[in-house]
This record gives sequence, structure tokens and C-alpha cells, in this order.
Amino acid sequence: MEKLRLRRSARKDSERIEELVYDYYYQIVPMLDGFSREEETVCKKIVDKEGNIIAGCTGYIYPWGCMYIDDMWVDEKYRRQELGSNALQAVEKAAESKGCHLIWLGTWDFQARPYYLKHGYTVFSALNDSPKGHTDYQLFKCLDQKQPKRKCKPIKYELLDGIEEDVDYICDRLEEYNDRHLDIKHDYIKINRKLVDEDGKVVAAIMAGVTDVDVGWISKIWVDEEYRNQGLGTHLIKHYEKKAKEKGATKIIAEEIYDWNVGFFLKAGYKIAGELKDLPKGHTFFIMERDL
Repeated sequence: MEKLRLRRSARKDSERIEELVYDYYYQIVPMLDGFSREEETVCKKIVDKEGNIIAGCTGYIYPWGCMYIDDMWVDEKYRRQELGSNALQAVEKAAESKGCHLIWLGTWDFQARPYYLKHGYTVFSALNDSPKGHTDYQLFKCLDQKQPKRKCKPIKYELLDGIEEDVDYICDRLEEYNDRHLDIKHDYIKINRKLVDEDGKVVAAIMAGVTDVDVGWISKIWVDEEYRNQGLGTHLIKHYEKKAKEKGATKIIAEEIYDWNVGFFLKAGYKIAGELKDLPKGHTFFIMERDL
């Protein structure tokens, strides 16, 4: 490792590392037929008579037959009118029609956990003090078990498919709502790092950072097969933890962890905060945490 150099990762490095990570994942668990490598965006919006978006829900379909619901928002003036429920069930229907077997999502304590519970979701992780003073819940719903759906009252507004601009609009409105409940410290801080050999080839990398509420977040960590079991991953994660703490992070969350790489994080001092079976089918998805 003494011949390797630690460097900041550029955007092109991160894009390449992401490709390599998924190449490795799909060797372990192949993509399902009918699904593409690039996630498929699903957006359902509800508009008033003037065409203004008053509610919406967005999700992403992944190649292992699952959907992550990213954003759910209803204008405060239109709440408790079943708009959110209609948008949510429309997104769920899109996932079912695609052949997804599972949906998962995250929600803070000041958001909509009771609402999702009413719609058949189950909590599988509760991250306390993420950020300080709040709990971050992760929930899931199995679509292949034919659970009875909550009946929604009809609405007097139009429900439509959204485009990319609508996804951004719904995300921005939800962030405005969240900002009223959270103590925003700064913009997201990237701490992407790479290890390169004497020829400049990337042999290991970590994609991580610190969120705007001082929670550390590890997206991906990768080591070239030739360099594995030499401590490079541990070197990267320790460097990241030091930098994250210097930037004000009080906790680190690693979410894209599976049964084939969970052992690395356990050895690095992380603990399991939640686990979700059959993501992907026959395997287990983990959420890991470590307090700094």
C-alpha cells in the first residue's frame, strides 16, 4: 500500500466506480429479465384546475425487481383529502405492473410514518439521532404477497404521469417542508477519495460525504479484485471517518450493504440498524450505523 497514493475523486472517477460496483453486484445477483441497469423513474402528480402540482410521489425501479420511493409531498392547503394516498397507490401500481416484488422508503419522525403504516408498510430500521434529536425510519412493503390495499376516497383533481421537471418540483417542495423541521448546517459535503497506483490507475475508492444535517453517509466502497484483502478498504473508510468528523458529522450511515459485504462493515466497527430480506431475492439488505 506504500506505493499507492490517496487522492480526491473527480466526477468521472465516481461514475466509473459506480459502474464497477454494480458490475460486481450483478455478478453475484444478475439483473432480472425485463428490468434495465439504469433505474426507471416513476412520477405521479396531482394537479388543480390550472395545472399546478398540488401533490406528488416519485420512485425509482431497480434491476432486482424493487422500487425505492424517494419523495412524497402534498401541498398543505390540500392535505387530508386523500391526494397523497392516490398518488402513492398510483406509484405502487406502476411498480406492480413492472413486476416489482418489494418497495421500501425512508421517513423522518416529523413526516409520515403513521401514514405509511396505514398503507401496509412495516418499519425495519429506526436510526436514532439521525440527525440529532430525530429518528430516521425505513419501511418496506411486499408487493408479491397480495396484501389488501387501503381504499382511497375519490378525488376531484386530475392524477397524471410526471416528467423530470415535475420530479424536481416535488423534491424541492418536500425539501422546503423538511427544512422547517431540521437544523440545516451547510450544503452536502463530498468526501470521495481514491487510491491510485504509480501509473495513476484507480485501485480502490470510497464515495461518501456529510449531509446538510451533519450525518455522514457512505454510498459505495470498492477495491479492485487484485488488491483485495490488503487493508485498502479499511484505509479508505478510516480516512473518511476522520474527515467526516472534522466536518461535523456525529453519526455515519451506510445503506447500500448486502449479505456479501456486511462482514467488512462489522469488522470496521459498524452495527446493524436494520435488515430487509429479499432485497434482492434470496439475499438481505442492511442499514449500518456508527456513532462518531
